[in-house]
Amino acid sequence: MEKEVEEEEEEEEEEEAEASRKKGERGLGEGECGAPSSKKRDPELELRMKQKAAEWHRKAREETLKEIAKEMAKYPNEDWSDTPGVKAREYREDWEYRWSAIFGPYDTISPRPPMRYTHRKDDPMPRHISVRHTLQIISVKIKGIRGGLQWPINVFGLIAARDTIDRNRIMIFNRTRDNCQTITKEDRYLLLTGPTRAVVVSDPVYFEAQLKVKGSVESEDKDLSFLAVPLTGASDRGETRLVNREYTSRLSTLELTFGFVVESLEASISVRIIDGSWQDGFRGAFTAHTPSLKDNKVLLLDSGYCEMVPVTADRMIKLSRHVVSVEGEGDLTVSVLALGTDNVIEDEKDFTPKEAGMSQSSLDVGFCKLEVTVNWSLLSLLPDGYT
Repeated sequence: MEKEVEEEEEEEEEEEAEASRKKGERGLGEGECGAPSSKKRDPELELRMKQKAAEWHRKAREETLKEIAKEMAKYPNEDWSDTPGVKAREYREDWEYRWSAIFGPYDTISPRPPMRYTHRKDDPMPRHISVRHTLQIISVKIKGIRGGLQWPINVFGLIAARDTIDRNRIMIFNRTRDNCQTITKEDRYLLLTGPTRAVVVSDPVYFEAQLKVKGSVESEDKDLSFLAVPLTGASDRGETRLVNREYTSRLSTLELTFGFVVESLEASISVRIIDGSWQDGFRGAFTAHTPSLKDNKVLLLDSGYCEMVPVTADRMIKLSRHVVSVEGEGDLTVSVLALGTDNVIEDEKDFTPKEAGMSQSSLDVGFCKLEVTVNWSLLSLLPDGYT
């Protein structure tokens, strides 16, 4: 009996606790007398607040439109529908404001040559040079055209990269109006001539394009692509990898392919005929690649563009491009392909990177032998004047 009484008392205590809890919940938001508190809405106050907000938005919109009108008045010939072109113009203005007093005019070509530290082998190496992350520009393709343009098109202008070493143009493609490249629907790649030195990654690296299509007269020339876009950012780290980017403007879409090459150094390549001569009727193609980017070779020369392999008086083959980025722990492979009417001859050689100095080896295509020289150089983030 006592047990039953105790159980009943425990049940009553639990019921009282539950009732108290529910009462507390009901009491949330209540006034002193337990009635729900409510604030009487003031319609006039709410109306005034809405009117003030509407007036603020109206004035803000008017100020924005005034600023846009001022900007458009400054550039009466600007095509404001070409957003990449507008941003490229803004980039130039910002560059000139920040850097022109230090690095010269915006159009300045980088004065830094390749092979800057190639011949320092017997001297103490400057402490500020080492392997660095770099960008290897592989190809630029005109993927599409619009705005009434039709294949083929005759293209001139420039493509360049800018790193933070001297912030000047590192030329990749550069043709005058009198020296256009004809781009067809079947072959849409620009014949690149750079970069003329290694593009060192010290954020940001910018990609710049100013390309035109030649008209029957100069007044009929059209802007094919006008760009200034960053290629790297603070988060671009990690392993060597291939990167593809597309940039669409009013008249075209450009496709850029480049390699992000980690802990790399600069290789400058030259080729000389040491035995025999290049045979007529054979097209020559010279390429270079590294193991990490072996499926994306850097085209050093394709004589299909110039009908015959160009050779100087001192028997040097005039390569279109010379500079390649190579991982310090990788190899560089230089290849030659000789294509005749009935046969194809090819050869290749591997080169192990050095901190300085040069490497030499030979390629054999049967009718002539070629000496390949690779000049190696470590890289620096400092501008000229530091040794």
